[in-house]
Amino acid sequence: MNKILELIASAIRNTEFEGKTYVVGGYVRDLIMKKTSSDIDLVVEMDQGGGKLAEFLHTSGLSGKPVTFERFGTSFVMIKGHKIEIVMTRKESYPDKTRKPVVGTASIQEDIFRRDFTINSLIMNISNGVISDLTGLGTEDIRNRMIRSTSDPAIIFSEDPLRMLRAIRFAVQLDFKIEADTAVGIIKNRDRLKDISWERRRDEFTAMLLSAEPDRAVKMLFEFGLMKYVIPELLQIEGLEQNKYHDKNVLDHSLQVLRKSSPELCLRLAALLHDIGKAESRSDDNGEIHFYGHEKTGAESAAKILRRLKYPKKTRDIAVLLIRNHMRLKQAGKSAENLSDKAVYRLIRDLGDQLDHLLELVDADNQSHAPDYRMNGQIKSMKKRFIELRKKIDRTKPPVNGNDIIEILKIPSSRDIKYYLAKAEELWLENPKITKDQLLQELIISKEENMEKQESKVTRTTREGVKKAYDVGEDIVQALSRIVKEIVKTAKTEDMSTKEKVHKLAQEALEGAKEGAKAAQPDAEEFVKKASHVIVDSIKKAAPKVAHFAQDAFVGLYEGAKDVYESKKKDDEEEKKD
Repeated sequence: MNKILELIASAIRNTEFEGKTYVVGGYVRDLIMKKTSSDIDLVVEMDQGGGKLAEFLHTSGLSGKPVTFERFGTSFVMIKGHKIEIVMTRKESYPDKTRKPVVGTASIQEDIFRRDFTINSLIMNISNGVISDLTGLGTEDIRNRMIRSTSDPAIIFSEDPLRMLRAIRFAVQLDFKIEADTAVGIIKNRDRLKDISWERRRDEFTAMLLSAEPDRAVKMLFEFGLMKYVIPELLQIEGLEQNKYHDKNVLDHSLQVLRKSSPELCLRLAALLHDIGKAESRSDDNGEIHFYGHEKTGAESAAKILRRLKYPKKTRDIAVLLIRNHMRLKQAGKSAENLSDKAVYRLIRDLGDQLDHLLELVDADNQSHAPDYRMNGQIKSMKKRFIELRKKIDRTKPPVNGNDIIEILKIPSSRDIKYYLAKAEELWLENPKITKDQLLQELIISKEENMEKQESKVTRTTREGVKKAYDVGEDIVQALSRIVKEIVKTAKTEDMSTKEKVHKLAQEALEGAKEGAKAAQPDAEEFVKKASHVIVDSIKKAAPKVAHFAQDAFVGLYEGAKDVYESKKKDDEEEKKD
């Protein structure tokens, strides 16, 4: 007998608990199946027996202080690091549409027949080790590998609908079948599952996924009509036909990938849901089926599904990351010969410590394609590439950070910092051996080139705008207003300021244009000169970050006006001569 049980049996000798305390549930089932088990549940045949025994074990020094739920007659104690649940023999009734039972004291026989399945109904007297099968079917069902309800399935599943998921979970964990009447009971009561919390559904589903037969569990959820209460989105890919690269529909393909994946939760969630986006992205081009971008739509759908099932954020993020990237190697070739070193570095960077999981997912996906498209050597070759390239990488990220960029490039804008960090990463991916000083020098050159592009674009915009205004005889105030809008639009495009500051810049600039017009008309050159100063001054107050940018803009504006003014002046002089 288990040493913990021996300690308890010894402690209760010659007490009111002797002969009334039983081990029940999975421990006894596993004992008969000759499997080890550390899951110990005790039942005590007396009113509030669970709390009484727990308190006795505590006062006798055998356990820590118990945690008791008197309403349910349940207590928990810790003995030598093992958590023991102790309950009184009880009967339960469930008022309509509630999962909170009304609990009362019962005989051991009544307690056993309100439990879920016969295989879990066996009891062992802790004092003498005698095993009893009060249903008369528990031992036989274990021998025949059968899941059967202890009493009327309608009662068992209506009392706690979660038992329908538990039936499937036990079936796949133990490699058992579900007895016919019990199966009918599940089908008839399946709609009751909607009353169960998502957390409880998730826990049972997780246990199914981590079993030896996760694909069988999913099939059984479909068979009994329970999937619509777990992941209803999977119904959309059931029977969904694919293209020449596959010899199975989307669901059957996904189940094969699931079966080929290791029993790690994030990986198996990703395997099951990796093609969930194909229902939404499927297209038919003259008989050719495509699923463009299904990895992206699938990642979005998976995020919603896992959030609804209340999985922890870390679990959701990892599964979604794997789904979003599972197509990254599709064009790499059978031996990954089409993948550049830069692309490999990028993959290492993007996946981090989930790279091995991605490779396993991709390999399972590849091996579940049609025979001619399985790319058997791809992942093996990829792993060799990773080993070789990792030797060349001194670090896992560029040798500069945001503080370096602020200090050297004098860029206060967070959006600009983000841009140059991305630029630094691109340069590092091209040359992982690049030093910090070399990288910063490249960023300085990049900034100067960007400034030149910005300045030439604004100058060209303003010059051409002024010429066009004079050529068509446009009112100068309207022309200037329109040009300022173009400049602001350019500032937006070049990411020179935030949306709010650009908006304020536009308002201030237009006000300056009006003031300049009043002060200088009808002398066009003087008007543009004064208006430029007014607008630049207003920009300095409203958005200092773009003042240098706007200064160049209005220099171009002034030069453009001056060129046109001098041209017109020359034309006027020529006319006078004529």
